[in-house]
Order: sequence, then C-alpha cells, then structure tokens
Amino acid sequence: MNKKKKFIMAAAVIFILLLASSQIVLAQNSDNGNSRRSQRQTVEKHEKRSWASDFWRRKKKRNNIPVPAPTPAPSPTPAPTPAPSPTPAPTPAPTPAPTPAPTLPPAPAESAYPLHSNITATVFWVGEPVGNGSSEDNALSAWDDEWQKSFGGFDDPFCRNGFYPCGFMPKENPFYVTVPYNDFNDNGNRKANAQTVVPWADEKTWKDNESMMKNRWVRVIKGEKTCYAQVEDSGPYQYDDHNYVFGNARPINTRANNAGMDVSPALRDCLVFQGLNNADNKIDWQFVNAEDVPAGPWKETVTVSQINW
Repeated sequence: MNKKKKFIMAAAVIFILLLASSQIVLAQNSDNGNSRRSQRQTVEKHEKRSWASDFWRRKKKRNNIPVPAPTPAPSPTPAPTPAPSPTPAPTPAPTPAPTPAPTLPPAPAESAYPLHSNITATVFWVGEPVGNGSSEDNALSAWDDEWQKSFGGFDDPFCRNGFYPCGFMPKENPFYVTVPYNDFNDNGNRKANAQTVVPWADEKTWKDNESMMKNRWVRVIKGEKTCYAQVEDSGPYQYDDHNYVFGNARPINTRANNAGMDVSPALRDCLVFQGLNNADNKIDWQFVNAEDVPAGPWKETVTVSQINW
C-alpha cells in the first residue's frame, strides 16, 4: 500500500514538471514568433517605402519633371540704415503786423448853414444863479419856466460823473448851448422876423407853442475836438442877433470877451476848455440837421420837450 502511494505521488510530480516545462517552451516559441513577425513587418514597411520612393522617382524621370533642389534658407536682409533727419530750418521771427493808422472820426457832413469861426464861448449850466458872470437865473430858460425840474436837477459844473452831474442821471441832454436869438418875444408871441430870418422856418407848420430854435443841433469845434449839442436857451446877453446867428456877421455882444455862445459843462469837458469865462476858449460852430449828427455821448439822451410857460 505504501509503495503504491509513493509511486502515484512520484508520477504526479513528474507530470507536473513535464507540464511546466512544456509551458515554458510554448512561451519561448510564442515570443520568438512575435519577434520574427515584428521584424518581418518592419522589413516589409521599409521595402514598401523604398519601392514607393523608387516608383515616384522613375515616374518623374519619365515625365522629365526636374526634381526641385532644396530651397536655400534666405539670408537675413539687413535693416536699412535710416537716413539722417534733415536739420530743421530756423523758424523765422514773425513779421510784426503794421501798426494800424489811428481811426479818425468821420468827416462832418456838409452843412448848408454858415460856419462861425473864432467865437469866444463861456460856460453856463442848468440852475446857475444870477451873478459871477451870469445875468440870468438859469433855473429857467427862454422856453421852459421849469428848466431845472425838466432837466432833473442842478447841473453842477464842478462835481461831475463823466459827462453827467454827480448824483443823478439827467432827463434831458447834458450837451446844450445858447445862441443869441429867441424866436419869441417877451410877451410869448412869435417874433415877426422869425419866419424870414430862421433858415428852416419853411420846413413845417409850427404850432403856437413850438419854438423854431429849441432843440436844434449845432456842431462845435475847438482845435482837434468836434462835439455836438442842442440849443436849449438864448444868449449870452443878446436875444435878437440874427445877422450873427444865421449869417456871417460877428456877435454884437461886447461883454465877456465878445462871447457869442454859452456851452454846458458836458460840452466844456468834451472840448477840453480851460476855465469858465476867458478869451482862450475860442470855438467854431454851425447849425447841422438832426440826421447829420453822428453817434456820440450827445445822443445818449436827446431833448424833445417844447415850450413850457
């Protein structure tokens, strides 16, 4: 019994060893086969590539297609040397604009009325009392018994705000003058000679309470200065000197250096008078029509009121 068991066990061992040996041999054969197949496939691929390459070379040769030479890599193009910047020309100094000629006032319009030359002018003002060269109470005028009220106050010749008196704005033109002719007499009636001596008497039909003289414009010249004003009173000292006022005669007045016109403080300052009543303030003057009066401070307030008795 023991011998039989030993025999069986020995046979089993041998069988196992044989089986293991055969498995090893099979594995080696499989590896060798795989290796040979891999080598064969590599050779076949190489042969196919070689054959294909030869095929295309032969085909190109038959068709006379030159095999292009390999394109050489382009040489790097050197960057262009920048041209030197031109030296900018020096900026010329700007040519100074020519100094404009001083603007001259417009030439006075031609007047149909006589020009009175080298006439002594004195200064008077609204509200000036009698005395110190004044023979009249200038709170009233030849045509307005309430002149100071109509003007708006006392036209102080010494306290000025530009061409205006201090403290108020005049309601009437501060540029005013007197001439020695009144178209009304002391009774309040129009003078008989007015229709013949006043040059503009025929320009309209005048009302009984309308003066031919009040508010008329005059041009007054002193040296290089030309200013304008309205007639608002009669004088100095004479009230019917029509040969001088409307003609070429000299004033008949002999007082105050033969004065032939009174001017207001505004006109005095416009003409740059020296003092109030002296022989140095000589002027030229003439009547002008309203449409010929240029713009200026004398047109900021224009008097239009008429007779107030």
